[in-house]
Amino acid sequence: MRKKRHPLSGAIYEDLGNGLVRVDKAGVVGVFRANGTWVEGELSFADPHMIAWVGGKELPHGMNVSQRRMPAGREIVHD
Repeated sequence: MRKKRHPLSGAIYEDLGNGLVRVDKAGVVGVFRANGTWVEGELSFADPHMIAWVGGKELPHGMNVSQRRMPAGREIVHD
């Protein structure tokens, strides 16, 4: 199960399984589907990107850039 803190709001996003994400923002809690749809709780809005990141399906092994090896002589450039 994944659990992440939102970098700006400080809310905690926690994967509950079955495509559900619990969001706790300073004690105000809501449950959302991985697509961002509110299910229950006092908190009825949360960052849909964080919800999808925490509660969405994981990529198959090798599909994530960090899991792949770069060809010789190539590098990833960061701004």
